[in-house]
Amino acid sequence: MAEPFKNELGEPRIKVIAHHLAKHNKQFDEKQFLALALENLDELSLMQRSQQIVSALKQCLPQNFVEASDTILKSLAPVDKQEDEHGLHSWLTVPLAEFMGQHGQDEFDHGMFALQSITQYFSSEWAIRHFLKQQQQASLKKLHEWCEHENEHVRRLASEGSRPRLPWGFQLEAFKQDPALTFALLEKLKSDPSDYVRLSVSNHLNDISKDHPEWLVERLSSWMDEADDKRMKLIRHACRSLIKQAHQPTLNMLGYTKFNVNEVDLSIDDVKLKYGDKLGFDLKFKGPKHKNIIVDFIIHFQKSNGLLAEKVFKWKTTALNAKGEFHAKKSHAIKPITTRRYYNGPHRLEVMVNGQVVAGQDFELYGVE
Repeated sequence: MAEPFKNELGEPRIKVIAHHLAKHNKQFDEKQFLALALENLDELSLMQRSQQIVSALKQCLPQNFVEASDTILKSLAPVDKQEDEHGLHSWLTVPLAEFMGQHGQDEFDHGMFALQSITQYFSSEWAIRHFLKQQQQASLKKLHEWCEHENEHVRRLASEGSRPRLPWGFQLEAFKQDPALTFALLEKLKSDPSDYVRLSVSNHLNDISKDHPEWLVERLSSWMDEADDKRMKLIRHACRSLIKQAHQPTLNMLGYTKFNVNEVDLSIDDVKLKYGDKLGFDLKFKGPKHKNIIVDFIIHFQKSNGLLAEKVFKWKTTALNAKGEFHAKKSHAIKPITTRRYYNGPHRLEVMVNGQVVAGQDFELYGVE
């Protein structure tokens, strides 16, 4: 069985943190730190463990932030030797960065330098949000400087740390309300040579799309001019939520305009589907030859109250052939997953082409206990 993910900050890993901090600060009380950091550890999630470690650091490191920060930075492994025997690295640096974010507000320059250093081992994306929330103008100025940094992890932090809706991090309400505050950062990073950085830019843009879809499409339209393959990949990934929502301005921008879909034939392999089996289906249709298309499918799942709730799934991004034809088969497993509970009864499958539903068929699910 795979090791629980939260054990990235399990007892053996926390002992590594204690060892290296004590190694670089003789006043650091390793025993007290472990007692605090390990308390009820099994009951805590990964990020709860991180916060408990932060609290333990606050009690056991020097109360002077600069001294505490220096101890932490000295405990880091050499960048080219990121192994436990050499120092702290990877997930072990997450609570260290969070300590900087929560307690470094009165030492802005020192705190931001520490985050810049720590992010090169994993990421300071959650920690920097404390600075962005409490010292927005100064923090954004620093992020603009980081857009030119030689290290891709630092450049990525400028985009990832300022995301309005970063997973596992608190939302930045000011950036949700005004996307222009961070869009200038993304402008600087949109052609970054690193795939790692450009992926962060696309995820940041996807965050913006959830609150300001029309605003975003208007600005991304200018990015389409002379866009190369890397830029187009970034834009399409940034618009993934809008594409699934069949947001027509987005589809139009990307060249997936509506058209007359003819001779549609959707067939389901088995309209009485047993729970645990795969929903298989076949789709044919015709349209203009070589037309660019996005084909998605929608399953309307039965809920406990008898109503249906839809879920959009990605299928194909392609083009019609020289005869204007499309033919493809698909299967989708109806099996236990942690994010959905299934119910017996009527369900419905629909297929969407360039944002418009072109066909649908009902099926019945049985065998759910």
